[in-house]
Formats: sequence, C-alpha cells, structure tokens
Amino acid sequence: MEYIAELASGCLQTFQTVYRLYNQKLYAYTLKKTNSEYMAEEVVQLTFIRLWEKRNSLSAEYSISAQIFKMAGTILIDQLRKEAVSQRHLSVVETAQNQPEEQQLDIDLLEAAIEQIAPVRKKVFKLSKLEGYSYKEIAELLSISPKTVENHMSKALKQLRAAFSSIISLAIIMSAIIDR
Repeated sequence: MEYIAELASGCLQTFQTVYRLYNQKLYAYTLKKTNSEYMAEEVVQLTFIRLWEKRNSLSAEYSISAQIFKMAGTILIDQLRKEAVSQRHLSVVETAQNQPEEQQLDIDLLEAAIEQIAPVRKKVFKLSKLEGYSYKEIAELLSISPKTVENHMSKALKQLRAAFSSIISLAIIMSAIIDR
C-alpha cells in the first residue's frame, strides 16, 4: 500500500511525510483516550520510533494508517500499565512511610529477602513484580526464553516464601519466649 514500500526501503523523506500526515491525528486520538498531554506526546513519539524500527516488517495488506494506530494502541496499553504499576508502587511507598514501626520492619524484611536472591533472578523478579513487565517482555529485554523467565520467577518466589517462613517461625518462637 501507499508509503509501505518506501518506508521498508528506509526512505527518510517518506517517513517524514508519514509523520506529518499522522502525528496530529495520533496525538488527538491518544489525548482523547488518556486526557494527558504528556502521555499523548509519549505514545506518539514511541509509535514513530517503533514504526521506523519495524519498517521492514510492515504488511502490504494493511494501510499505513491502520498499522500506525495498531502500534499506538499497543504502546498506549503498555504505557498505561506501566503508569498503573508506578502509581501502585508510589502508593505502597507512601503507605509504608506512614506505617507503624512494626509494619515498616516487614517491608524492610521483604526488601532484604529480595536482595538475597541471585542477581539475574532478582532482576527478573523486580521487572515482573515491581515494574509490571510481562514474562515475554522480560525475556526480550534480557535475551532469554520466556520459559527461563518463568523458572526464575518460580525459584525467586520459592526463595521468598522460604525466607518468610523462617522469619514467621522465628517470630512465633520469640513471641512465646516473651510471653513467658
């Protein structure tokens, strides 16, 4: 279809033309969906970066407009999910700062237990649980298979459960000693 062959061949002029044609439309679409100028600008920028990076895999079966808006939709979902994860973590941090000392100790213990996880496993765990990446995205980021990501997560969670199991057992013993 129009523009696709030229984009695939790396024609910068065609890319600039496509950018001029769809930049404002994409911005308006995203702004309407998010009510956030920042998010709309971010999605537009990331969409055109992805368009350039994926120019060789564009399909001649679909219009350039359909493909751009599909990319934008995917990027928008990713950005909203990351924003939601970020807000959740901010909420947890704010809540933790306002918690009694005992609950802060639990958070500190969790952070210490996470730090004891092997480096790659810890990175996989943080990307998944703290940053909200999917196993597939983590696999791509770290150049490993999704199954390897799954194995790392399984072992990380098992290690954390074991750490908390021993902490809880210790707390029960300490409580029994104090109550005597």
